[in-house]
Amino acid sequence: MNKNYKIAIVIYKFSEGGLERIVSNSTFAFHQMGCEVHLYVLSSQVGYHYAGRLHQYPIDALSGVSKMKAYMRFAKSLKQEDFDFIIDHRCRLNLLMEFFWSKYIYRNQKVFHYIHSADVDSFLFRSERLNRFLYSGSFICVSKALAHSLQKKFPSLDFHTIYNPVGFSKDYSNNRGEYIITLSRMADDNQKQVDVLLSCYAKSLLPSKGIRLMIIGNGSQMQMMKELANELGIQHLVDFKGFIPEPYQYIADAKYTVLSSKYEGLPTVLIESLMLGTPVIAFDCPTGPAEIIINKENGLLIENQNEDEFIKGMNLLAEDHNLYEYLKAHTKESAKIFSVENFISEWKELFKKHKR
Repeated sequence: MNKNYKIAIVIYKFSEGGLERIVSNSTFAFHQMGCEVHLYVLSSQVGYHYAGRLHQYPIDALSGVSKMKAYMRFAKSLKQEDFDFIIDHRCRLNLLMEFFWSKYIYRNQKVFHYIHSADVDSFLFRSERLNRFLYSGSFICVSKALAHSLQKKFPSLDFHTIYNPVGFSKDYSNNRGEYIITLSRMADDNQKQVDVLLSCYAKSLLPSKGIRLMIIGNGSQMQMMKELANELGIQHLVDFKGFIPEPYQYIADAKYTVLSSKYEGLPTVLIESLMLGTPVIAFDCPTGPAEIIINKENGLLIENQNEDEFIKGMNLLAEDHNLYEYLKAHTKESAKIFSVENFISEWKELFKKHKR
């Protein structure tokens, strides 16, 4: 008989971005699994749909004593609800805050800590001894390459790989438009390298063929990217759409999806694109794209940060109709390993292993 676990999912922000979309998907997957889902959001804005009960603490809008009281109410709620497991999607802020979280908020709790990015300094400290002192639970990595590299670096810690769940509540038709698409947050860290994508697009054959570039996402560098498009003379061909919570019809209608990141964890947009029948092009950056893209089977995996090859790939899918149709025919089947059903099966095993 399957136990219906009571779980808490914790995240700082839930307003926009790829990580937030992953968490949104996971609430529905855990609900489908039969879990009692509680979502704890530590910010003042909620921009995604979710399953379960929402607990919101606007810590981002508070300071001083008010912020500390909010943290105390949050910790009290976790204790009173008596969860079987807590799933922590936070990035790490600093040592003092992590000590507070570990020894006060999460005291005597069973916690799974997610690592969503190859930028591991955002999720772990560099000292294995310190990590072992702070974190008693297991770590969930979103790609096998990420888990493998971290297990080698921190052999005494417990790492598991569970792919992010991707599924859709309805079917989307493929009415191919004359555009390519990227979902990229334009933040200060420039992880998604939209500037590189704009440069590659400008140098490709796509502008001369009237194939537009659609960019879905916001960020502090958005205005700078618009100015760069002007400098490159492609402003009339680039559509900055901003944040769209459910961009799936745009992805389904695109000729192909592009991703020009410096690093990733497991880029959900590539999985979503394949599930929607749209081929993909991405740099072979650490980590994730190589576990999603089968080169010249469902997309093009480009040598990491080789912009010339990226441009060639963009041109190839715009000109080689036979290759494009072949890739398109293999998209959906290749993405089945990232299904909600697989996610549920793997979490069931993990919960069973760590149950009280």
